[in-house]
Amino acid sequence: MNTKFAHTKILLVGSGKGGVGKSTVTVNLAIALAQQGLKIGLLDADVYGPSIPIMLGLRRLSPRIERSATGEEYLLPLTKFGIQVMSLGFFMEEARSVIWRGPMLHGTLEKMLYQVEWGELDFLLIDLPPGTGDILLSLTQLLKIEGALVVCTPQEVAMLDAIKAINAFHQLDIPLIGIIENMAGFYVPETQQTHHIFGQGKAQELASRFHTSILATIPLVTAIRQGGDEGVPIALYPETTEAGQLFHRLALHLQHNLHSNLNPFA
Repeated sequence: MNTKFAHTKILLVGSGKGGVGKSTVTVNLAIALAQQGLKIGLLDADVYGPSIPIMLGLRRLSPRIERSATGEEYLLPLTKFGIQVMSLGFFMEEARSVIWRGPMLHGTLEKMLYQVEWGELDFLLIDLPPGTGDILLSLTQLLKIEGALVVCTPQEVAMLDAIKAINAFHQLDIPLIGIIENMAGFYVPETQQTHHIFGQGKAQELASRFHTSILATIPLVTAIRQGGDEGVPIALYPETTEAGQLFHRLALHLQHNLHSNLNPFA
């Protein structure tokens, strides 16, 4: 296996299904880690629906191609908010669909990892596509993976898909680091009430079932959605927003779990 990332902790962020805010969580977590002084890379491996360029305000930009002294070409990742970013979305039209067979996906991932000048990284976060197919298998062949984070919402159907993702990680010997519960409730300031629109308690059931912990519970907050749409993620503002603080606490909790190795599979 290539030793390019020998000193980098590589973390997968998956969900098993789309629509749970996995990319939003990944982007904000990456920014929070970078603001805490770490060198962060972010690979958008969701080749079917790459949304990281939009969320980071990098639409319609392309990485620069450089040539080494030996004549080999390599790409420079785009840098935004202190993180190094690479996405298939930089090379295709936003509305274009990707219909590729496994070998083509594998080759593309390999190029995005090893023909990119990432520099020295403490963490490389990889935003997975929905499902448990070829992308996940290719990544396990190409990299030594430190562990996986699972993002889910409180809905029953989201829990079932999260279980599938966790079982896939288990089969591939990828440690589960923890659960991130997203869209956990909608808080109304005027009434000081929280409405659990998608249900309640399922994430804790999931964490208990797999002997892991909930790293963060993130409510439905308009500013989180708005920050992603506008390319200015909420994690940039931990001093002035509660939502921004949530992602910084998540970053600290993640590092604690990695250092203490509290959450291996049973």
